[in-house]
Amino acid sequence: MFAVPFAAFAAGPQAACDQAGSQAALNACSAGDFTKADQELNRVWKAIQTKYKDQPVFLEKLKASQKLWLQFRDAEVDALYPVGKNENAGAQYGSSYPMCVGQAKARLTQQRTEQLKAWLDGAQEGDVCAGSIKHSAELK
Repeated sequence: MFAVPFAAFAAGPQAACDQAGSQAALNACSAGDFTKADQELNRVWKAIQTKYKDQPVFLEKLKASQKLWLQFRDAEVDALYPVGKNENAGAQYGSSYPMCVGQAKARLTQQRTEQLKAWLDGAQEGDVCAGSIKHSAELK
C-alpha cells in the first residue's frame, strides 16, 4: 500500500539519503531535505513579495492562499499517516515514520514552490488567463 508513495519519494532529493547508515541518519537526512525545500519555498516567497510589491491586493490574497496551503500540507501528511490522539506514531508506523513524514513534507513543499514560481517566471505574452501573473516582458 505504501510502496507507490515511497517509490515516488525515492527519485527526489532524498536519494542522497540512501547513503545514511542507520534509521536515525535516514530520519535526519529526510528532515534536512524538508528544511532545504522549505528554505527554497521561502526564497521564492520573498522574491514574489519584491516583484509584486505594487500589487497589495494580490499579495494579500496570496498570503491567504499560502496560509491555507500550509493547513493543506499538514492535513495531507496527517491523512497519509493518520495517528489517533492516544496513539503512538512510532508504534504504528515504525522507526521510519519521521523519515516518511519528512519526505512527504519535502515533496509537497517542492510542489508548492513550483506553483509559486509561475509568478516569478511570468506568463507568456497573450495569455489572457494569466490573472495576477505578470507577463514575462513585465518582469524584466
